Amino acid sequence: MPVPSIIHASPRLCKLSSLLLLVVVSVFVTKCAVAKGPEPAERIPLEPLGFQPLSTQFLLAGSSMLTVDFVDDKHLLLTYSTKRLLKRLPDCPPTDQDRMIDAVLLEVPGGKVLARTSWRFHDHGQYLWNLGKGRFMLRTRDTLTTFAPMVNLARGHAFRERPFLTTERRIGGVLLSPDADLMIIETVDRQREAILPTSSGATPGLSTEESAFSETPVQINFFRLSARAGEEVGLRPGGGFRARVPGRIPANSAGYVAMLDQGQRRWAFDFHSYSGKVKELAAFDSTCRPVPILVSRSEFIAFGCGLNHAPQLVGAFNMRGEQMWQQNLTESYIAPTFDYAPKGGRFAMSRVLTHSGVVQADALIPELVAGQSIIVYQTDSGRQVLRIDASPVERAGQNFALSPDGMSLAVVRGDAIEIHSLPPLTEKERDAVKLAEASAPQDDGAMAQFGEASAGGGDVAADMTNGDSANPPAQAPEATPAAKTSEPEVAQPPTPQAAPAPPAGTDSSNDAATSKPQESPANTAGAESSAPTESPRKPPTLYNEGEHPGDSSGTTQKPGSPKQ
Repeated sequence: MPVPSIIHASPRLCKLSSLLLLVVVSVFVTKCAVAKGPEPAERIPLEPLGFQPLSTQFLLAGSSMLTVDFVDDKHLLLTYSTKRLLKRLPDCPPTDQDRMIDAVLLEVPGGKVLARTSWRFHDHGQYLWNLGKGRFMLRTRDTLTTFAPMVNLARGHAFRERPFLTTERRIGGVLLSPDADLMIIETVDRQREAILPTSSGATPGLSTEESAFSETPVQINFFRLSARAGEEVGLRPGGGFRARVPGRIPANSAGYVAMLDQGQRRWAFDFHSYSGKVKELAAFDSTCRPVPILVSRSEFIAFGCGLNHAPQLVGAFNMRGEQMWQQNLTESYIAPTFDYAPKGGRFAMSRVLTHSGVVQADALIPELVAGQSIIVYQTDSGRQVLRIDASPVERAGQNFALSPDGMSLAVVRGDAIEIHSLPPLTEKERDAVKLAEASAPQDDGAMAQFGEASAGGGDVAADMTNGDSANPPAQAPEATPAAKTSEPEVAQPPTPQAAPAPPAGTDSSNDAATSKPQESPANTAGAESSAPTESPRKPPTLYNEGEHPGDSSGTTQKPGSPKQ
């Protein structure tokens, strides 16, 4: 399931620039479409499905315009933006940017259309998330619904939606763990989102409590997810905290990855369970603060920097305290996005490649883009199972998908969806998958705690990142009135430590003024953590002394000796 989960605002471009971009669009798309790559096992043409060419300016700005997902190993869900006349709605505010999205359920192989529908959305942010096990989640403004196409296909209502969750706050981001057992929702209070703290840390005219909320306007709530019988998705509150900005949190239902600055360009990783237990993991050498991202329940990668201070090092780690491998990323890039197949021990990473190492993320134009590269990795070894380019380039990174078993990759290339068969696992790789499953931390059912529980080392708020060099920009859609649905099937989360996103039908107009923010983590994303620990932890001992498993091409190498 794809990780791009920050909801993007629509681009603000002047009319003259838009006209100039139109001249470049056809050249840019055509150039990308003819790029060669490995031969696919199957091609599903897009034109017979009603697909229309998409706006390059929206694709490069991060708008969610096109998605491809595996429903299961034999079915695909394709959605794409379409151009058609829209009926004016009386309650739509002038800030809305309404559009239609077509959804098509496809059989693989063959590409037979099993069902289709259309949705109307009111902004250009992300609207679809794959919850795994054939379940999907939709966002319409600030209301979330779910649907299970294969469960309801026989009943003739493949896209029937069920109420899931709604909030009076503005949803700024939705994050899912690799196996979709944890959902993180980041919201902003509409009435306070325009209030910014002063340099002294206080906001004039506000009480101390109100000022504290204005300094940490983002409310982050954790929900545990589970697949129930039929089409239902279980949703259980799991705690939360407040932060200064939205961002990416390396967490699952068992806990989260935190970092310690050990000095001398060395960073140590810890895994914190929500009940407060801390497990020491491996160290990582980097000249910048690393960005960890979970790729399974027991494995994660981290982006780091060499001497050029660019995030072109990537290391892989497990919960047994080992650094499994480290590679160089030689190209300049922005907006890495991911899809996961933990059962196959694989993950896919997409990057928008650029011609320059200095790119203004908010002003990305076709001339600066070198393409979109997608690499499928074997998680335990770093072996590149497949490398391929996607076209047109989609910064939101939803134009590719790994099958749940990790044996197929679907990617949009030119005028078709290509299905690429991936090699089966070797015996050694199957053993590595079993070992990863056995070493995965277990969910102890505790509520997320980020105050005293994280005081022993690591700071989840400091570990939250929103730089485009490591993940998509954390921007939210324009403010719009909250949508209402019937009462979602979830109890309102308890609020002793954080004001949660309220279910439909509850009065949340004063929740930010009546609930105290949790004394959590430092509120500046990317801030330096506490002083180095007294005894820097030893580097992992994965290799024998003097063993160099890599070369200068950027492949696996000895941990603790990053290439520059």
